[in-house]
Amino acid sequence: MNRLHLLALLFVAACDPVGRENGRGSAVPEVAPPILSPVEIKPPKIDRSPVARVELIDPPRVDSIQIDELRQSEGVVDILWVVDDSGSMTNERRTLVGNFSRFVQELLALQVDFQMGVTSIVSADGGRLRGTTRIITNLTPNPRQVFEANTTFPTSRSRWEQGLRMTQLALSSPNIDPGQPNVGFIRPNAALAIIVLTNEDDSSFGTTDYYSRVFKGLKGKGNENLVSFSVIGGTIPNGCVPPGETGLYGSTADPAIRYAEVATKMGGIIGSICDASFEQTLIRIAQALNTLKRVFPLTLPPIVNSITVTVNGATIPQDPVNGWQYRTDTNSIVFLGNYVPPPGSTVRLTYAYARP
Repeated sequence: MNRLHLLALLFVAACDPVGRENGRGSAVPEVAPPILSPVEIKPPKIDRSPVARVELIDPPRVDSIQIDELRQSEGVVDILWVVDDSGSMTNERRTLVGNFSRFVQELLALQVDFQMGVTSIVSADGGRLRGTTRIITNLTPNPRQVFEANTTFPTSRSRWEQGLRMTQLALSSPNIDPGQPNVGFIRPNAALAIIVLTNEDDSSFGTTDYYSRVFKGLKGKGNENLVSFSVIGGTIPNGCVPPGETGLYGSTADPAIRYAEVATKMGGIIGSICDASFEQTLIRIAQALNTLKRVFPLTLPPIVNSITVTVNGATIPQDPVNGWQYRTDTNSIVFLGNYVPPPGSTVRLTYAYARP
């Protein structure tokens, strides 16, 4: 190497290309720029092949369960017999006694808890219950015999017949007060039935509207439908003659116009004193006295095949004869056959209903 080359190398090594003065400033190495590989940009590719169709459906419907718990009525009835005591009624009173056992049988078949008392249509009795045993109940021994004794009257009695007035006296103070003849006859939880047997019309002071209001009010406001009034009397409009008494003096039964008016106003039964037997009329009266419900409404429209019915916890079959049926028109469970939920029982109706 010659001298000139050596001087050139020394000059290069002593110089700082960054600073102005030799040996001053930071030394920054020279870095070669990166080498970038070329990127190929291609157009997008779309897959146009068919895709599966998605169908939106409603969530599954869940039917809700409804439970209706209802209570059967107690089936309690107090029955007041208001009987014509006149001598011309002797045969008709015997007919009544002869049909009495059938009347009681019907009440027992209907599971009615009853008690009965007898008064006359004349002021001599003043509405007081008659007999040594004044009140006949489901448990009274020989009820027919007791009823016969209570409907047997002396041969001569007062002629002013005031059946409506005597009925009012029998069912009000003072006769029903403690220590009085009729105490205990009217039970607070019982329906009340009045049955008149007579061959003459009523001669009481006061209109039939008045007596209808009095009788309806005996169970308190709102309980007017618990009181009924029925009559077995002379047919309207001309009266009638009882069988076997044609031609006898005083045998014609006068039309029971006033009694029938009260019975009509109170939804009672009207029968004829001239029937050979009072059995059918008494059965109709007994059935009308049945306070047990046969129809139990549902709160909501049910899914019919989901309905179950229990009475006091026991399952009752869906059977038109010995069980229940569902009535669409009334949305109710009905017992139209031999089976009726017993008095005071709890009727539980369980069913599904469709949610909207």
